[in-house]
Amino acid sequence: MSSTPAAAPPGRPAFRMFDMVLFSVAAMLLLSQITVTASVGPTAIFWTLLIIVAFFLPYGLVTAELGSAYPDAGGIYAWVVRAFGNRWGTRVSWWYWLNVGLWVPSVYLMFSGAISSMFFGGELNFWVQIAITIVLIWVNYWVNARSLETGTWVSNAGAWITIAVIVALAVAGGIYASSHGSATDWTWSEVLPTNTLPAFAAALPILIYNFLGFELMSSASSQMENPKRDVPRTIAIAGVLIGGFYLLATVGMQLIFPADEVSETTGLLDALRLGFGDSALAQVLVTALGIGSLFCFFACLVPWTIGANLAAAESAQQGDLPKVFARTHPRRGTPTGAAMLCSVVGTVFTVGYAGLFALTDGAVDDVFWNLFAFSSVIFLLPYIVMMLAFAKLRRIDPARPRPYRVPGGQGLAWVVTWIPTVLLALAAVFFVWNPFDYSWPVTGSILLGLLVTVALQEWFCHKSPQWTRDRAIERGDDPDAVQQFADLAQ
Repeated sequence: MSSTPAAAPPGRPAFRMFDMVLFSVAAMLLLSQITVTASVGPTAIFWTLLIIVAFFLPYGLVTAELGSAYPDAGGIYAWVVRAFGNRWGTRVSWWYWLNVGLWVPSVYLMFSGAISSMFFGGELNFWVQIAITIVLIWVNYWVNARSLETGTWVSNAGAWITIAVIVALAVAGGIYASSHGSATDWTWSEVLPTNTLPAFAAALPILIYNFLGFELMSSASSQMENPKRDVPRTIAIAGVLIGGFYLLATVGMQLIFPADEVSETTGLLDALRLGFGDSALAQVLVTALGIGSLFCFFACLVPWTIGANLAAAESAQQGDLPKVFARTHPRRGTPTGAAMLCSVVGTVFTVGYAGLFALTDGAVDDVFWNLFAFSSVIFLLPYIVMMLAFAKLRRIDPARPRPYRVPGGQGLAWVVTWIPTVLLALAAVFFVWNPFDYSWPVTGSILLGLLVTVALQEWFCHKSPQWTRDRAIERGDDPDAVQQFADLAQ
């Protein structure tokens, strides 16, 4: 690579390192992940630092190179198609979109749990909470169908409120610990894992999940003044900030509750309420923070659902997904077909899992974890293929200009490909089946969902060549040329 800094595109200002850091933090710091991370226990500190070094840094370098070399619309989908062809593009598009459809209800279950905790003393009826979740799923559809501008301001406001809530949680933890002592033992024997393999299996999937999403802004590296210098700095700073905020929130919560008492749906509000106390001022503050948290639960979904629905619409227009995904609003151009299906999927799975767990203890936490774990497995799969696409594109397209290139030659490229790939694969397995702590009903329900997912994706792959020809004819393109490109890319 030339040592000359890459110039910004004509007519556009250079993308500052500060801009990229802020965007990374806003996209990847999720308030909905705090209780899940806190449930790992005090070893979350050790594992977070390890994941930053072993996973986030190499993953960030890989996505920065791919984004600068191939700044295509479509991100992971476009990179995978270049490396492995349209069939793998179909699989990745399907995974990426479906995981959002399942993640949306899991976050809104936290929303309904927070409403129960704030206004009903935690006693809100199980099915009322499920109904609130379904209503919010369709409000999310309305935002997606409305306009991209609506989604932008919602997302930006949510990022700043998220940081404010995390700082408040840390303060609440300090106040509680100063009066009552810490609910968690912070000795080295507790922070450093002693029973390593079980601790690794519990922590890895949750913490890997916290650091995914850098590809959302990776193409911006081609617009930086000096990507060779600024990209590694950006990744390091963003990793420290994201990890630092998660740890700040985790420590704050565990000062108030031991890890095994953290509720995944109401733990955040429970910790704020207990930490700040019962005074009138504290109640007003906790209510305000609670309302802010509700907004953040909603806001964190907006950029991801818009991005996933736009990618699915683009994929459907190329013939990789059914045509219904390609439908757009006639005036606004928003991806109404994909957004509608996303809400349908979220509703069906929410009601299905709710019915399953209502037969047992009717716990919203159980419904949340199953939806979260199922969506997370599917969420990890595109990243595994993306890492392999990086290695293949390095091999088959070496002459491609790369404004940012992972340093160190092929040896380091091998390391930054395979270590994250192995960690991602292990995280996916541990979400489905943790050999040290598992429940066959939970594992079985996730495996059943994955079986249906794979069956649909392979049917899509089977139909994709015909859909590709049909879309080409509709656009007025030569279907044989389009199909020839698709066949060569397999």
